[in-house]
Amino acid sequence: EMEGGGLSVPASVEQAAVHAIPCKTTFTGPAKVSSYFRPQPDSRNAAAQQDGAAPTQIAAFRGRTLRGAEIILPEGFSGYAVRPAHKGPQDPKIGEDIEAVRQFSQMTYWNHDTTPGPLDEMPQLIEWATLSGVLHGARPADP
Repeated sequence: EMEGGGLSVPASVEQAAVHAIPCKTTFTGPAKVSSYFRPQPDSRNAAAQQDGAAPTQIAAFRGRTLRGAEIILPEGFSGYAVRPAHKGPQDPKIGEDIEAVRQFSQMTYWNHDTTPGPLDEMPQLIEWATLSGVLHGARPADP
């Protein structure tokens, strides 16, 4: 049985630009991301945008083409970049305490060379969160 850890959010947590890129890395140090990862508007999607589709971006990561779209988190939701709140060993029966180091209300998700669309995992997750809030949210008191 595992008890939950906690999230602490400092009052002065900074906003961040967040990109969900379909890759894995074991590197955990600082990186000059803005020097190498430079998203641009995706001209391939210009016609679809005229028909009401969301604007998309294009970029490359390690030589692979990525196509991305921005997602805004639903009202009442916040995203956080977190780190462990305590250094040293943790009790495996107790969830780890974490602290927010950055906050975001929107993010860009990326696909490998396919134009982002409403059936991608991220838009589906946001739609589920919105629907869940409607279904399980607080109801006004009956008069």
